[in-house]
Amino acid sequence: MKTHLRITLLLACGTLALAAGCGKNDDATSPSSTSTNTRTLAPRTNAPSPNSAELQRKADAEKAAQVARAAEAQKQAEAAAAAEAAKLEASRQQAAADKLAADKAAADKAAADLRAQTAAAAAQEQARIQGLINTVTNLTGQSQYADALKVLAELATLKLSPEQQTLVEGLKKTVQQQATQAATDKAAAGASQAIGDALGGKK
Repeated sequence: MKTHLRITLLLACGTLALAAGCGKNDDATSPSSTSTNTRTLAPRTNAPSPNSAELQRKADAEKAAQVARAAEAQKQAEAAAAAEAAKLEASRQQAAADKLAADKAAADKAAADLRAQTAAAAAQEQARIQGLINTVTNLTGQSQYADALKVLAELATLKLSPEQQTLVEGLKKTVQQQATQAATDKAAAGASQAIGDALGGKK
């Protein structure tokens, strides 16, 4: 009887021990335990920390600021280059205008000088012509017809105005007429002298 009771107790203890061991294994491998461990580890590996997000935001803001500064610097450089190009073009155009004005002034001065020289030469030539005409008149008055005709020949080689040409032709005609008349008178006087001499000799 005691032996049977002892066996029964041993079996009961073994059953309890087996049941306790199975319960521990179930707790170690149960889905709820695994899920709890996963939920505990997930925040540490996947979710960004507040400090990391703030640093990223600041980095993005600084990058955007750098891009904006670079764009503004590029814009200012292009504006400065355009202004310099416009300044150079304006300077070139001003230099061209100044040169054109200087060339025109020089040309105008040269033309004015030429006109003055031409006028002076013409005035000098007119004075010479008038002097020759006066010489012809004086020589004719002095009965120096041969010399007067020489001066008239010189006048014929010069460029005379229509009025001067008419005056010179008139003088030439007058000189020729007076020279012919003087020659005739001289011849007549010579003939008279010869006749007088002849008649005187006969007496």
